Amino acid sequence: MEENQGKFTQDFRAMINIVFWNGLGMFFLEFIILYFCNQVLHASATDIGMLVSVQILGYSISSPIAGALTDKISKKKLVLLGSFGRATAYLIIYAGIILKTLWIMGCGTFSIGFGAGFFWVSLDTLLSEKSNKKNRTQAYGMRMAAVGRGQLLGSVIGFTIFGFAQGNNLSPFLLFSPILLYSMANFYAGFKFRNKVDDKIKFVNEETSNSEEKISSTLTLKKNWIYGILFLYLVILLSNFNGSLAKPFIQIYLMEFITQNTDLILAAYFCNGILTTILAPKLGKIIDKIRPEWGISLASIAGALFTLLLLQTYNFYLFTFLMIIDFTIASVAGLSIQNILSRISERNRGKIFGFQNLMGNIGSILGPVLGGILWDSFRPQTPFIVSIYIELALIPFFLLAIKSISPYLAEKIEEKKSISNQENQFQTDLAKE
Repeated sequence: MEENQGKFTQDFRAMINIVFWNGLGMFFLEFIILYFCNQVLHASATDIGMLVSVQILGYSISSPIAGALTDKISKKKLVLLGSFGRATAYLIIYAGIILKTLWIMGCGTFSIGFGAGFFWVSLDTLLSEKSNKKNRTQAYGMRMAAVGRGQLLGSVIGFTIFGFAQGNNLSPFLLFSPILLYSMANFYAGFKFRNKVDDKIKFVNEETSNSEEKISSTLTLKKNWIYGILFLYLVILLSNFNGSLAKPFIQIYLMEFITQNTDLILAAYFCNGILTTILAPKLGKIIDKIRPEWGISLASIAGALFTLLLLQTYNFYLFTFLMIIDFTIASVAGLSIQNILSRISERNRGKIFGFQNLMGNIGSILGPVLGGILWDSFRPQTPFIVSIYIELALIPFFLLAIKSISPYLAEKIEEKKSISNQENQFQTDLAKE
């Protein structure tokens, strides 16, 4: 606990631990929805892409609303609302699976997205307020790790029940019953968050930039500040579009070209989801030591490389290893972007995150739809190939976007002095003496 002194508020750990309960069903549900649509309903790739996009549409609608409310009312109430919304959505999806009705499942995935907007925008704002700016990426990594631990336990429980019920040809009501457990966990998390977290406790950074005051008093600076943020949001939109272009179809690609063994596919996705999130805090510590734009650039190059390698292998174990690395690298870029956004404004973080989710989700809505069309119209490899080119092409735009917004950040990015700068400073101090 001592190592966290000077990094986070005293209730930060309690807040992170509660997120564990919200993460219980994330992996199981993602796997089951794609598995059910592909293996039971025999839905096309375009239909699956639409189903994924509907969830993101719900997220897009609620995010700006949540962003505006987060800066005005209790964040705990919004997290509670988001948890209850997700819990209700799990029940709708369960009904859609039992009735084998795609449109009911679509209503459920939309509801998950709608509830997630209130939940994550408010939570991300609290994470920013309760962490030192020098450890901000680590804070978001710890959130991911808590979700990962929840996914681990939830997956063990869920797939044990699923495997037992499937092996004994039991009723679908029992086969998919873990979804009901995850619903109750989200209700529980909402109440616990309301009782354990104080949204009035904030971490006070010793040195805070007065950029916001300068921007609000100078028209030219305000225009440049707005243009810089809008350009950054545009790049985030394109990045999320690219990130969702191929990701929803990796599981289907694995089923059709690598192995038909459901147990192996499950193991691959289980290892990928758990390891990626558990490694997040360690990645966060590393990223906090370098400039965010370089973290994003390196992650983009490495991500493109490993996506290309994925397409070149048909060995299950090698494919799984490369997939884990690819997803982990993608999380690095996401943590760096969150770091930048949390520094833009201290007074309007909710709006910043809300609008970021809106822009990013617009890209994430379009991505799966186009990915499904590319899969059905050309080759299954086409969404992945297009994604590689776009990822590399976005690097200079990310660098330019971050450079344009850096002078106006409320919390500045720390510059590391070079050796030559240190020598010049030493000579200046010596001359003064």
